[in-house]
Amino acid sequence: MTTPDELAHEFLVDDIELLKVIAHSTRLDILQSLKYPKTVKEIARLLKLPATKLYYHVNMMEKHGLIQVVETNIVSGIVEKKYQVVARNYRIDDQLLADQSTSTENMYRMVSAMLDMTRSEIQRTMAVTQQNPFDASRGILWRTTLRLTPEQYTELYGRFQTFLEELNALNPDGKEAGTDLYGLTLAWYPVVTPAEDET
Repeated sequence: MTTPDELAHEFLVDDIELLKVIAHSTRLDILQSLKYPKTVKEIARLLKLPATKLYYHVNMMEKHGLIQVVETNIVSGIVEKKYQVVARNYRIDDQLLADQSTSTENMYRMVSAMLDMTRSEIQRTMAVTQQNPFDASRGILWRTTLRLTPEQYTELYGRFQTFLEELNALNPDGKEAGTDLYGLTLAWYPVVTPAEDET
């Protein structure tokens, strides 16, 4: 059985059809739940969804190589499969957004799926813990815009890249004793204000 340490480091989503498969909140939830092998029934219990709703998504993800069967068992005469992710990280190729004819739709899919997943995690955490995940000692919810010189942008962008490399080095997929799981959604992009759009 594959452990998270033995998985490929990264899976590159470099095809429009693959992007359409992965950019769906339920399928992103399934991916997150499969760091360790699980059956569809186990995924359903974890996500609090009927297993019948998940078979379609799981089959589609397996067909497109996003997840893999790592174990099969016969249970009451029926073949039961255990699935797992194929990589620790899934990254969307920047080139998918280069084609202007499809980039708006693809960007909408990507951003919607990521924000839906973030919202789902926050809601689930609040429902289970009955606590505010953004109190002073637990989390951060922050949104701003910055005006930067090209030099400031380059320096700050480099610091973000270094920080993300440090996070990847921590191997957050493990279940070491004494560790808690945290979510991070980061977006860093140039902004055109409504006033600038009119000119």
